[in-house]
Amino acid sequence: MGRAEAVLLPWNSRIVVDIRSVNHKYLEMMPRLPFALAGHESEIRDMVRRRVSRGYLQLQVTMDETADAPTLALDKRLVHDYLKLTRELQTKYKLPGQVDINTILAYPGVVTAEKSERNRIRLWHQCKRVISQALTRLVKMKQAEGANLVRDLRKRVTRIQRVVHQIEQRVPKRLRERRKNLLTQLKELKVEADPKRILEEVAFITEKVDIHEECVRLKSHCSMFLKALRVASTSGKKLDFIAQEMLRETDTIAAKARDIVISRRAIEIKGEIEKLKEQVRNVE
Repeated sequence: MGRAEAVLLPWNSRIVVDIRSVNHKYLEMMPRLPFALAGHESEIRDMVRRRVSRGYLQLQVTMDETADAPTLALDKRLVHDYLKLTRELQTKYKLPGQVDINTILAYPGVVTAEKSERNRIRLWHQCKRVISQALTRLVKMKQAEGANLVRDLRKRVTRIQRVVHQIEQRVPKRLRERRKNLLTQLKELKVEADPKRILEEVAFITEKVDIHEECVRLKSHCSMFLKALRVASTSGKKLDFIAQEMLRETDTIAAKARDIVISRRAIEIKGEIEKLKEQVRNVE
């Protein structure tokens, strides 16, 4: 949210600008402007587009009605003519009495109400400055949110890297367990197996459940994701694509490993990836 307020001079009227932003695929703005600024909506939209690239913005400007009130002006020439004529009448006809301020103000046309183009321009420039201040505060708030978002994304990718390392450490142990189980089953069945045949079977199992390539690719995707976060021009769409590739490799790991421990680790990774995908939707 960006908010700014000020007192407009010489009207002594208060202006308040509130800008609220929520995530959106494109830039959309819903302005609510007072009558005095109705003619400047396109200029306000241009101001927003130069500072904000996407989001759904609600921009509300509230202003005292006196800011758009007509300016009171005194026709000094007319006052001078009235007073001159009054003195001439008093001299010529020897009329008693004095002309006071109430009499002068009662003369037709002495006080006029005008809304000059100069005043409208002056009002717009002051309002424009306040709107610009609100936009600056909105952008600073979005930048702070962006920094927090990047920290959260990095933290989640780091967790994924840690879990992948745990999976890689689990694989040799899993293979030893498979070999031991195979030997135990043969012993229970009282089958005299050829040691060479056992080695071939273990090699077949090892190749079937080998997830080394998937782990390497998953770690590569993590590094790519972190590298993309360091580039200011990286879009949320690109980060979402990388996260989708990470999810694909994780599914393959879980399917090939056929191990409850690795499956649990894969579920942890998928949970982090889903949170990544949710968060990258907020990246501009």
